[in-house]
Amino acid sequence: MPQAKSKIFPIVSFSVDLILLSLSFFLASFIKFGNIIPNDNFYFTLFFVWEFLWILLVFKLNLYEIPRILYIDKLLTKNVTALLLFTFLSASIIYFITDYKFSRLFFLTVAFFFSLFVLIYRALSLFYIKRKRSKDSSDFIELVLIGVNNHITKFIKTVYTNPIYGYKIEGIFTDATIKGSLKKFKKGNLEDSIRYLEENKSIEEIIISLPHSKSDFINELLEYADNNLIRVSLIPEFSEYLSQLFSIDYVENIPMMKFRREPLQSLSNRMLKRGLDVVVSFFVIVFIFSWLFPLIALLIKLSSKGPVFFAQERSGKNDNAFKCLKFRSMTVNNQSDTMQATQNDARITKIGGFLRKTSLDELPQFFNVLFNDMSLVGPRPHMLKHTEEYRVLVDKYMVRHFAKPGITGWAQILGYRGETKTVKDMENRAQADIWYIENWNFMLDIKILFRTIFILLFKKEENAY
Repeated sequence: MPQAKSKIFPIVSFSVDLILLSLSFFLASFIKFGNIIPNDNFYFTLFFVWEFLWILLVFKLNLYEIPRILYIDKLLTKNVTALLLFTFLSASIIYFITDYKFSRLFFLTVAFFFSLFVLIYRALSLFYIKRKRSKDSSDFIELVLIGVNNHITKFIKTVYTNPIYGYKIEGIFTDATIKGSLKKFKKGNLEDSIRYLEENKSIEEIIISLPHSKSDFINELLEYADNNLIRVSLIPEFSEYLSQLFSIDYVENIPMMKFRREPLQSLSNRMLKRGLDVVVSFFVIVFIFSWLFPLIALLIKLSSKGPVFFAQERSGKNDNAFKCLKFRSMTVNNQSDTMQATQNDARITKIGGFLRKTSLDELPQFFNVLFNDMSLVGPRPHMLKHTEEYRVLVDKYMVRHFAKPGITGWAQILGYRGETKTVKDMENRAQADIWYIENWNFMLDIKILFRTIFILLFKKEENAY
């Protein structure tokens, strides 16, 4: 497979995609009609429409653009979005433009195989690119860093010295003293930087991290870079003391900073997430809950007096309360809305203990997902009393309510589940939830779901009681 920097990569990927679409077409034809070539010319017309449609989506979404700092899950999410659009637009074209009755099995088979083949090819390509970059120094971008502070030091160590990102530090220029492993990169003070750039024409990019007081010098660097085909990235001074993500929008050419990036503010992202919620929750309710419910209901009734379900008001998106459903795992008591379950809690019934350890008590929450009160993945909803307590005790705790609560979440697969014995436990959970909100993508949800299933099946959770 080619390197991402090479112009060959888009050409090869483009050719492979069209071959994979053709292969999917012939496989669907064989499954539906018994031979690889359909007898009806209408299907060949549809084939060429598909090829043209995929070409448009490729260019519209820049599917073959591989960034230098590569996050595989985000790139796969972009491809999943393209494949869903491809399927939706194809179905729309068939429905609105022609009266010919194409086989639904044929259509779904093509969509399934094409999506499968494309995602496998993309994953293999991206893994190859990461591996290739780490070994092939000819593909590295040579850069110079001008100015050093705590923030950029961390960035250098995690990104610029990591070979998988394909950068090579040629020098660091700063008036400050550099200690540790980065000391070897220092080539001089700030005033030496432009002379160094003049003597080393191979430099492709400079990274500037200087305070506002150096604005004249920054402008001098920008002017030199523009006149010598050098790209510039600037890490603003305030990034050192801002601990949260932010983005910059322009209104009438005036920059405006937003101090939290929320991918789920995008309508397309919300639709993508909601589609996954509906499909999975409907599947679980129809094929699992339908036969498991009578058995669990009988066991609950036999173990103690009271209802099968336990409904409790919990904090949802935008701090709006909703009724969170669970199978009842405790005896009926008047502390359920104020007191968390603890280890060896006398209120937990025998069958309730089993339900809680296996998380089967959460199964009714798939109805909450279907009714749009919850999502499959998101911050776990807390009791109203705990929300009122922790919003005072834990900094930025309420930020987790920008998203719909989930049956599982990033915090849970990191081990922050169950009883919160200390304020620090809740701080860790809140930080994980906020990270999820700021870094959401479709493949992250898929990762969390599969990781949750793995934990439930093969890993014993200490706090699951």
